[in-house]
Amino acid sequence: MAHPVLWRGKLFFYPIGNTSAICLTQDLCPTEKADVLLLGCGDPRHILYTVYTNSAGSQGSRKLDFTCCDIESAVIARNVILFTLLADEGTAQKAPQIWNIFFHFYLDKASHDLLISQCRRLVELSSDLDSWNNGPYGHFLRMCTGDTLAELRRLWELYIKTMTCSPSEAKAFASTYAADVKACRAKFEHVFTASRAAGPLSMYALKMAGDHYNIYWETGVCSAVPKRPSEVSHPNPTLAYSMVGDKFAVHYGTDPLSCFHLAEALAPAVGSARNPEQITLKDAVNICKTQFLRWCTSVSKVLGSQCPSSPSPLIIRCFVGDALSLCQALGYHNTTKSISTSFPVAPWKHSCIVFDPDAYGTGTQSPAPTTFNIIDTSNLLDHVGALNILIVTSPILQRTPSATLYTEGLSGSSPEDTLPQQLCGDIATIGLLLGLIPMSFVSQFTTRSNMHELLMRIAQEHATQNHERLAWKLIGGAEKLVTDLDGPIAVAPEELAGVLFNVYLDMFCHQNMVQRMNMIKRSPSSIRFTGNVHYNRRAYAEILGVVKRRVITEWAPTMNMLHDKILGDRSLITGMNCYQDLCCQLHLLGIFTVDWLSLQKVQELYHVARPLVFRSWKTLPQTVCLVLIIPRGRLQPLFPALDGAGTPVLQCDVRGVATSNTFSCINTVFGTVEISGKGDGKTATIEEDTTGRYGTSPLVVWFWVPSVVLMNEPRQTVVLSVLSTPATSMSLTMKLGLDLSLFHADIGDEQLVHILRQCPNAVPESLEEKRVQISGRPMKMSGACTSVTLDKECKKPLSFTTRVDITEPEMKVSLTSGATPTVNQVSMHSIAIVLGDKSVQFPFPLPIDAEKVKLRVARKSLYIEVILPLKLALGGTNLMDMFPVIPQGGDLVLWNMHRVNLNQCVPLSIANKKALDWVNPHVSLMLSERERRIPDGLTTGSTLLDVKHTLHLIFGHASGTANGKPPLCYALQQEHKIFVMIYITDLRLDLGSHAMVADAWVMPSSPSLEKVEAFNKVSGHVMSGNSMKQIGMGVEERKAWMHLLVAATERCRTWEHKANCEYHTQGAIPLTLEPDMSPICSCGAGVGAEGFVKKFPMLQALAPHLTRAAISPLFALSYMEEVGNMKDAVATKTPALAAAVRRVCAACGKEGGAPGSLLICSRCQVVRYCSEGCQREDWKGHKKRCVVPSS
Repeated sequence: MAHPVLWRGKLFFYPIGNTSAICLTQDLCPTEKADVLLLGCGDPRHILYTVYTNSAGSQGSRKLDFTCCDIESAVIARNVILFTLLADEGTAQKAPQIWNIFFHFYLDKASHDLLISQCRRLVELSSDLDSWNNGPYGHFLRMCTGDTLAELRRLWELYIKTMTCSPSEAKAFASTYAADVKACRAKFEHVFTASRAAGPLSMYALKMAGDHYNIYWETGVCSAVPKRPSEVSHPNPTLAYSMVGDKFAVHYGTDPLSCFHLAEALAPAVGSARNPEQITLKDAVNICKTQFLRWCTSVSKVLGSQCPSSPSPLIIRCFVGDALSLCQALGYHNTTKSISTSFPVAPWKHSCIVFDPDAYGTGTQSPAPTTFNIIDTSNLLDHVGALNILIVTSPILQRTPSATLYTEGLSGSSPEDTLPQQLCGDIATIGLLLGLIPMSFVSQFTTRSNMHELLMRIAQEHATQNHERLAWKLIGGAEKLVTDLDGPIAVAPEELAGVLFNVYLDMFCHQNMVQRMNMIKRSPSSIRFTGNVHYNRRAYAEILGVVKRRVITEWAPTMNMLHDKILGDRSLITGMNCYQDLCCQLHLLGIFTVDWLSLQKVQELYHVARPLVFRSWKTLPQTVCLVLIIPRGRLQPLFPALDGAGTPVLQCDVRGVATSNTFSCINTVFGTVEISGKGDGKTATIEEDTTGRYGTSPLVVWFWVPSVVLMNEPRQTVVLSVLSTPATSMSLTMKLGLDLSLFHADIGDEQLVHILRQCPNAVPESLEEKRVQISGRPMKMSGACTSVTLDKECKKPLSFTTRVDITEPEMKVSLTSGATPTVNQVSMHSIAIVLGDKSVQFPFPLPIDAEKVKLRVARKSLYIEVILPLKLALGGTNLMDMFPVIPQGGDLVLWNMHRVNLNQCVPLSIANKKALDWVNPHVSLMLSERERRIPDGLTTGSTLLDVKHTLHLIFGHASGTANGKPPLCYALQQEHKIFVMIYITDLRLDLGSHAMVADAWVMPSSPSLEKVEAFNKVSGHVMSGNSMKQIGMGVEERKAWMHLLVAATERCRTWEHKANCEYHTQGAIPLTLEPDMSPICSCGAGVGAEGFVKKFPMLQALAPHLTRAAISPLFALSYMEEVGNMKDAVATKTPALAAAVRRVCAACGKEGGAPGSLLICSRCQVVRYCSEGCQREDWKGHKKRCVVPSS
């Protein structure tokens, strides 16, 4: 497997999510079928919320197909219980019990009885796949594999068993359960994790989150009352069994409030005079229960409205197992159509993934999706590594502009450094090599706010987490001209070898001991994180496999140069120990075979050395599979030490007197081995012990090695060991010794060591061979190819080069007659080469700068070589198409703006100014610290920054925080000529993205007589006093707004484009960039304008000419540059921000008691401390953010 094998020591159960629900279809076209893959799916909050957000408008007809994967079977078992309860009648009546079952540690009798009754029914229906598929839930709830169903059934039977045991057993179960709950609770005083759920209002939720956490873990009930009702006494059995074992092991940070949108409770509601500070914990809990009921009711309605004879509009598929393995198995099935694969269900499992033939077999009437337009990976990148995720998901991501991959990360306290570290290289470079790019990286903005993270860093200056959610798309998809999203790139061999070597050094930086020691010296606490190793040599080989298929180059010279660089490296001190492992994996995947591993060299050495381990072999292959059996009695005594080390990485070594080779690509399982045959005909069959580490069977380890390794020395030892990191060395050296060995056996010990031609349980036609052949298939080559030139360090791309063949007759004549071609920038990603009156357009994968183009003209050969520098620097002009709207299958894709259902967004009241302290800090996060330093003016030299300034102005006035009463409309103009009028009926909260959004109605200028007459009727209202806010701008910003208007109207539409839509008939989006013409189509004009008329009855005449638009802030990217130290907000002592920090010591987190019990920083007068010692200790970090308040 591409991820190292971890010892499962310190594990947790995550039955409830720790981030707010999001809409998974927000980047799809409104009517596009959603094939969604959820990796590390966790609880079903995202599915529930997605169904709810798709329950209205044109999205109401969308078909939803979810494939849910989680390695924790108890998570899936709980989810199935929830969905089946929602499919039964009476959801509204059972809603309180369903809430209790899903979120409470303890249950009342009614909830407990409902749970056990449902489990009994599920057990009756789950004897096998056929029984399940033909049962009452099989039409919408499917199991991807038989193993999944069997594992879920096992858990449901365990839940039932808690009711059928003897009184003494029940008492012991309850006592142990209570003790485990107490033991799992966080040992530190304050847990504010749930405050994230309040988004931009999280400063008001800090104390509330801390209070609820304490009540929840004290009582086991989600409540504002710090006492559990006496009737709530039954332990919740769904929390008593997990991968950790038969015990309560819920993660200490768990809080149900984290799943929901607390901002709905805290935001100033229309018709209410309450401030966010007046909202109680009871209010927050009630809002969460209301949202849960709202979402569950939507699911019940969808399932209840289904016609029995037609396919379900909602399908949920379940898979228990490893996310990486599932992706590879889906890719394999997609290519071969075989339901049997060679990919193990999960680490520490020997069975392989075999799909349900009813859903994945050939000839199936309604086949399950094997490629997806949405792939959500939760925060798996923190656990398995970003590159591993990109490698396995890219092949199964559909090749459309709307297809999106989502990643989330929680690790890392410095957001600016996190993403390049996770990618082991420059973002643009890795994107070009792998074909995926964060769309916000290209756009230089995001419509999702992470204000809550920035506020957490104010409240806790030493915070170690930063939550970042990114949307990735296929590179080049932002350009309308691109028709092949698998288009290759070309890189020179020496540059490609250089960049791949840099990736190698970053992937295995844990072996750079000098760098690690320096990091620990700078930050001793970082020793906790230096043990996080996500990659082995198999992972690196798989990356090279993707590059080989995607990049056009001379592969043999590239690999020879890379091989020499790796051999010559001295920075990875233990890197050369894994050299044989790397060569083995490169060979197995068909990527590259080093000279000494060629069949001829292996046979020559075999005939000369005649090693004893191969004495009865007739022929010797280049690689062999080595099986090591570790007796339980030798390993069991080491369990406590290994468990205490957390999740250390296991590896194997083949050691001789003069050699030591490490193999990290190992497979492990507890079980027994049956050996058949001898010599090169020997085979092994493993019988897995389903009780795993809790059973009595030995541990079986197997891995591939070059056969040459076993011929190096006459006597060698096979060793199972722990990877040495600063963390494991500190915790395990005293027990295991300096080499951290767990077990060793002589390679000639035929009781404990077996050398095989094929891996255990292999069929005659090895599936490993099929996998190699598939991974080696080249990608299709179509159209012209873009060459990439890198910098001297081979880290960042500098320019693109492409050859444009001139085939148009008139252009040929112009070129041969000596005409000089000119280059115009058509969009951020494309150019037009002009010859005479004709032109040809050409797209590029990333933004380019046409002003710095270089041309090489071949007049006789009739081609032009174009060299263009990349334009990835933040800021700049000529970025008017920074809001791409791309045609796709008769619909339109928003490439970098998510869609919103405005009617489901919470409206805000602006009547109470005290309730709006959070608005200005929220909107101010559009600007990075770099942008703040740029002098303001009509134009700043950055088109994006100009647009942000205008948006800031609009939101400031619309909220009343800038100048009292909001104006009636906003007139955007260039040189005193208005090109659009914007009317804002409401400010709302886009809960899923933690962002404010303006519910706006736009009327672009056009020479329409009807528009002129309508405006004349209302001009007395619009033009009087301060009713119109005029906003001037330069020509580049005006062009950008023409694009933004198209995106803003498209992102919230509830209507369908007509057959005669101008976008289609004119073949242009926007329709025009001229200031006196409308850039948007007329399909949505007047649709749903009743809300506008209700708000502004005196403007009713305008209603038929207005189109609804969702306008939101464009936030700066915290992973690109410094954002949001909120100096201004702190300096002006915004009450809400002061509330965020006034209750706890900024250094140690100790909570203050009575008012005035904490010392206050005399300079900024905001940050507080419990003692002078804490203040001195914290000054080094705080002084960078300490700002004297303005008068």
